[in-house]
Amino acid sequence: MKTIFITSLAVLLAAIGGCTFGKTTNTNITTTGSSNSEPAATPMSGVGKVNLPAPETVVQALYKAHDAQKSPFFQSKDRALVDKFFSKPLADLIWKDATTHTSDIGAIDADPLYDAQDVEIKDFKIGTGKIDEKDEKKASVNVTFTNFGEPKTIKFEMSAGTDAWKIDNIVYGSSGSLLKWLKEADKPADTPANAVSGVFEGKYNVGTTSCTVKKVGQNYAVRWAKGKGVEIFKPTLDALAFNAGTKDGEVNSFSFDDENYNTGTFYRTDGTTFPVSRVN
Repeated sequence: MKTIFITSLAVLLAAIGGCTFGKTTNTNITTTGSSNSEPAATPMSGVGKVNLPAPETVVQALYKAHDAQKSPFFQSKDRALVDKFFSKPLADLIWKDATTHTSDIGAIDADPLYDAQDVEIKDFKIGTGKIDEKDEKKASVNVTFTNFGEPKTIKFEMSAGTDAWKIDNIVYGSSGSLLKWLKEADKPADTPANAVSGVFEGKYNVGTTSCTVKKVGQNYAVRWAKGKGVEIFKPTLDALAFNAGTKDGEVNSFSFDDENYNTGTFYRTDGTTFPVSRVN
């Protein structure tokens, strides 16, 4: 009996010890697994140290707001709406233009998301954001479409903000960029460009319509109040004339009366002429 009792006690102790060992081991596995777990990836995961939603989502949201008549442009009631999409330097200029310009139109005199005053948009596409290889906090997004059948690409230059990508500039190609237009208009006295004589720039009446002229490099971007957006006019050997070629090989031309560029004549390709006068 004594031998049986000792043997039974030994088996019981061994069983208790085995249960305790198993529980300790299981706890260690759980702890180790928890310390190595990672949060779910965002669309930007794996791109350097920037961990934000993809830059194209900001551009998508901007066009969506535009389509819903809630654009940050052409309004002076909600500064936060501007800051939502744009980095501070550009947001400051957009807001200043909207709230302080003294002419009928500000520096942004057309739809800045399509670079045109009149639109018939087709084949619209927002591309995937491209991260700068040399600076992971910089990115660009291309938007492509056709307007009245003419292909167009607009480039959004962006930088990483605290909680989202922000738009630093909108580049339109030969007609310039949003940042450039706003900087040119940002003068200390907020003097409207259309009041400056001696320069082919500003707003002009042309017959029964009007246009706005901005210098872009050595050329001049003319935005018609009615038409298909921007037309590029180039200086000629005659210092008072500026020509723009058409797809048909014809030429539209401004010819001014003197170097003040205040009055003149517009010659259309079909031979029709229109009086030109600067809007003061």
